[in-house]
Amino acid sequence: MPNGPADEFASHVASLTHIVKMARRHGFGLGSHKNYAPRASEALAGIRRTFILLQRNFPSDRFPRVAFQLSAMDPLIKKLVELFPSNVAEMQELLGAIAFKTKSELAAELEQPESKPLTSAAVDFLPIEIIEDKHYIPKKILWEANRCYDAGCYNACAALLRRLIETLIIGAFEHHKIGDKIKKDGEYIEFGALIGRASAETTLNLGRETKRVLPDLKYFGDVGAHSRMMLVRRPDLDRLHNQVRGAVEELARNL
Repeated sequence: MPNGPADEFASHVASLTHIVKMARRHGFGLGSHKNYAPRASEALAGIRRTFILLQRNFPSDRFPRVAFQLSAMDPLIKKLVELFPSNVAEMQELLGAIAFKTKSELAAELEQPESKPLTSAAVDFLPIEIIEDKHYIPKKILWEANRCYDAGCYNACAALLRRLIETLIIGAFEHHKIGDKIKKDGEYIEFGALIGRASAETTLNLGRETKRVLPDLKYFGDVGAHSRMMLVRRPDLDRLHNQVRGAVEELARNL
């Protein structure tokens, strides 16, 4: 059973291919046959409809690689519509090319984690409720980090998690009225020194795993924000998930 535009598209291509083969074998016209003409028209309409949905679901600004494959297929779809219903031989050839591209290049790009569209049903990387509503800014940063993870924007997610931790550490020191411990000449110290002070500060009572993961968060956050030679990938974030969740919750309890 098709479960999305890509699967529906492939299903309609297969249906029209079968009908076109029957037309060539038995010599009937796709525009006049009592049974096959409406079925062929319906399959072609399904191809066009689901292809348009794919183009809308995968815009080039967010999914450039999928959009590139769709743009390569677009002339084939338009030509197929032009040939219907008279030229079944060329239609069959075009359908073969479309089916091949759908199962190879397009399928390869759609299977990439970064090609997963943003959905309202997605599971958050971190539970949004671990930061109370009254702490609006860190909660909004966490929300944006979750959206980036869901959309496959892992560099942006890592950079936002770095910003979240920095915001939580500063907020925790200020809440305990020990903000001067993380300032130099009236300014907050840089993030590397900040996480060192947080790990050493007994007032925050941070756990061992939190202290261990903070340098990793800085590293991947810096990669996501600044590196010209590296990329943050989903396994990098997934590997740190449990420790990051614990760190955010522990720091949030200190606000």
